[in-house]
Amino acid sequence: MTRRFLGWSALVGIIGLVAVAGCAPPPSTGGASSTSGSAASGKVTIWLQQKPDHMSPFMPATYGNAQILQATQDVLAIATSDGKINPRLASAWKLSADATTITVDLVDQKWSDGIPFTPEDVIFSFTRYADKAVKASNGARLSPIKGYDELASGATKELAGVTKTGDKQVTFTLKSPNSGFLAVLMSSAYYILPKHVLESIAPADLGSNELWKKPTVGLGPFTLVTYLPDQRVELKRNPNFRTPVKFQDLIMSAVAQDVATSQLASGEIDLSLVLLSDIKTVKGMSNVTITEYASPGFDRYSMNLSKDYLKDKRVRQAFMHALDRTGIIASVYGGQATVVNSSFVSPMVKTDGLNQYPRDVAKAKALLTEAGWDPNRELDLAQVNNNAFRASINEIIVKNLSEVGVKVKIRPIDQAQVSDTLKGNYDLFLYGGGNYVVDPSQNSVMLLCTQDFRAGKGGNLPGYCNATVDKDFADAAATGDQAKRAELYSDAAKYDNDEVSHLWIARPKVFYASSARLSGVRGSEAMSDALLFAQDWVLK
Repeated sequence: MTRRFLGWSALVGIIGLVAVAGCAPPPSTGGASSTSGSAASGKVTIWLQQKPDHMSPFMPATYGNAQILQATQDVLAIATSDGKINPRLASAWKLSADATTITVDLVDQKWSDGIPFTPEDVIFSFTRYADKAVKASNGARLSPIKGYDELASGATKELAGVTKTGDKQVTFTLKSPNSGFLAVLMSSAYYILPKHVLESIAPADLGSNELWKKPTVGLGPFTLVTYLPDQRVELKRNPNFRTPVKFQDLIMSAVAQDVATSQLASGEIDLSLVLLSDIKTVKGMSNVTITEYASPGFDRYSMNLSKDYLKDKRVRQAFMHALDRTGIIASVYGGQATVVNSSFVSPMVKTDGLNQYPRDVAKAKALLTEAGWDPNRELDLAQVNNNAFRASINEIIVKNLSEVGVKVKIRPIDQAQVSDTLKGNYDLFLYGGGNYVVDPSQNSVMLLCTQDFRAGKGGNLPGYCNATVDKDFADAAATGDQAKRAELYSDAAKYDNDEVSHLWIARPKVFYASSARLSGVRGSEAMSDALLFAQDWVLK
C-alpha cells in the first residue's frame, strides 16, 4: 500500500519511504509453525567477517561487532542497497506536513528474556545515544531532536523530543523543520536497547561496559551463547523474535576469507562474502549460489586534516591524480567496482562536471610543487591486520604516491587500536562501507564540521570542515522542495570534490555465496546485512 502525503512529507515518497510508511513488516516465507521438523533443529554456519572486540552499540562500528549486534539486537528500520527503507521494530512511520515530527508505530514483540518491548525502551535508547556522558560514536547525529542540546550539555537527563504517544507508538519532535532527518533516523544503526537491563548502569559506564562482551538480552533473531575468540561465535534462535528463524543454531566461523571460500565447496560453511578475485572460482562451484549487490557505500581513505601538511587542497588533489584507481579496480576488485569522485552516491546529487581525477603523474607532481610539499616527509598509513583485500590496495597506493615523490610507510595495527589511532597520530587510513544511496542527508556524518570524529562528535574521520557545505546541508534540511534539496546537495558535492575531503577509491559490487542447502539469502554490503533477513533463510 502506498500513501501520498501533502506538503513537506511529499518528498518522502521520492526517497522511497512512503511505500512502507503505512505497511507492516513484510511477511516471512514461513512463520513460527515452519520451525518444526529437522530443519528447525538444524545448524547454519557463516563466515565471521572480522574479529569482534566489544559488541557495544555505542562504540565505533566494525564488521565483526556489527555482525553480532545485527544477530542479537534490532533497529527501527534498515536501508538496503537499492535505496529503500525496510521496517524492523518500526511497523510504520510518518513525517508531519511541516517536517517537525516523526511518528513511529512499533511492532508487538518481547525481548529475548520474555519482557515486553515498549515505547519506553525506545525513549531510553535514544536518550542514552544522545547523552554526552555515554560518548556514543553516533550520538551527534541526533542533534536535530528537540532537547538534544540540553541533554548533551548535562543540563537535563531526559531527551525531551522523544515521547510516548501510544501503547505502541513514539514520536520524535525536532528543533526545527528537517526533511532529511527521517532518512538518518530510519537508516542508521541505533539499536534499541533493553531499559529493564541497562537503566541501573550509569551513563558514563554504559558505552564500554563489560556486559557488551557478552550481551544476553536483545530483540534480534538470535541470542548469544558463546564467543570463543579467534575461533567462533555460537548463537541460538530467539523464540521471541517476531518471525522466528527456521533453524536452531547459528555459528559464525572466524577463518580467513579465502578459507571460508574453500569451505563453501566442502560444505563446512553455508554463507560467506566472496573476495572479488575469487568470483570466477566460486561461480564454478556446482553446489554454491551467488547473490550480487551494488554496494550502497564506497571505499576511501581518511586523511588526517589536523596535520598542517595535509590541509592544502592541492596536496590532496595531487594524491588523487597520483592514484591508479582504474588499475586498482582491475587488479584488486577484479573489475567489479566503479570509480567514485565524491562522497555522494545518491542519485539525487548531480555529479556531472566534477573533477574526475584521472591518473596524471605530471599534474600530481606540479600540484605538490605548488603546495611546497616536503619530499623528505614520510606519511603514516595505518593498516588493520588480517585484511588482505585492503592491504593489497594499500600496497598499490604506496607505490603510486612514491612515483610522484610522496613517501608512505605502512604501520600495522590491531582492530582494537582503530578508534584510538583515528583520534590520534596517523596520516592515512583506508576504510569503507556505509549506506549513502537513500538520501544525501546521510552524508552529513562524514562531512559536517559538527561531526568531527576526533572531537567525539560523529563519523567525520578526516575532520573535513567547510562552512558552505554545512550551510548547504542545513538549508536542504529546512526545505521540502525536492528540486531545491538536490541543488543544495549538488553544490555541496562540488566543494567536496574540489577540496578532496577523502581519497575516494571505488564503489564495489558485493557478492554473497551460499551453500546448496541454504536459500532465501539477501544482503547489501557486509555479512551483518545478510543477518537482517535471517528469518527468511530456508535450510534444506
